[in-house]
Amino acid sequence: MAEGVIIGSRLRSWLQNPYRVLSNIGLARGHVFLDVGCGRGFLTIPAARVVGPEGLVYAVDVSREYLRELQRLVQKLKLDNVRVVENAAERLDDIPDNSVDRAVMMLSLHHFKDRIQAFRNVRKVLRNDGALYIFDPIASRMLGHGTNPNKILQELAETGFKPIGLRKGLLFWTVTVLPS
Repeated sequence: MAEGVIIGSRLRSWLQNPYRVLSNIGLARGHVFLDVGCGRGFLTIPAARVVGPEGLVYAVDVSREYLRELQRLVQKLKLDNVRVVENAAERLDDIPDNSVDRAVMMLSLHHFKDRIQAFRNVRKVLRNDGALYIFDPIASRMLGHGTNPNKILQELAETGFKPIGLRKGLLFWTVTVLPS
């Protein structure tokens, strides 16, 4: 519950500017963007504006409640380029293979039941020149709530990715990976 309050706060937008995140991963007009574990749309809505009407955003989450909130916001803002998909990261059946330019797993990876399958699915839908960006808590610094970056890097390598940038902060870590 506390996580949901933090994730939806204005403080988060100030500390972690979604447009800066999207710019840093190279999201551009006309791109197809995949927000895995999108929650209430912290990156989904800004991504829809960045990719413009010629682009497309897939917002994927298992939380029906979050997706209802997001769908209402998408309709209110008249964003015709957002597809809200109720699915686990381990099932991306509604997204065409080799269609995604940029994918993000932001504060969601530690909730996945089968990370290997999730990585395989993202690799399948990601274009060969695409990129996946991960931002997650460091488990050893967050009382077990998070992931182990070293283990995740091994899993990513096993599923066809190579890292181009790993950063470990005090509480969180980030990595951008490319298809290998």
